[in-house]
Amino acid sequence: MMQLNMITLSSLTHYYLSGMVERKRGKVLNISSTASFLPGPLQAVYYATKAYVTSFSQAVAEEVAEYNVTVTALCPGPVATGFIEAANLEGVEVFDKAKTPESVALCGYKAMERGQLIAFNELALGFMLNWIVPFLPRKIVLKISRKTMEKK
Repeated sequence: MMQLNMITLSSLTHYYLSGMVERKRGKVLNISSTASFLPGPLQAVYYATKAYVTSFSQAVAEEVAEYNVTVTALCPGPVATGFIEAANLEGVEVFDKAKTPESVALCGYKAMERGQLIAFNELALGFMLNWIVPFLPRKIVLKISRKTMEKK
């Protein structure tokens, strides 16, 4: 997971950005997660690698902005993919309302086309992560995050 979400993503971004910077145009869409805004008890490595994706994408976006290149980090909530089964997350309530991969991909594509820095596929979740969670005590955030990932 660390290899894919951090090393491979960084390498591919670097590889493709050089041509975009040279041409003075381009768009990058990196797939992160709403998990990137929280510490993640019970899924610590996943949450941490997604935090890397979000942070890396924002920093690189600033670095290449002068070349008419944008970088978007798509931060969806739960998505109905094979990840749920692979990560042994069946029975975790938050995944009961997982969005379709198609709807999430469309959200990301539209955000990338607009040159948006961070994209959430659920406005309420984005509002909560940007405007409420940062003001809560860290211990409460940890407890909420853990409770979200516990099985029913």
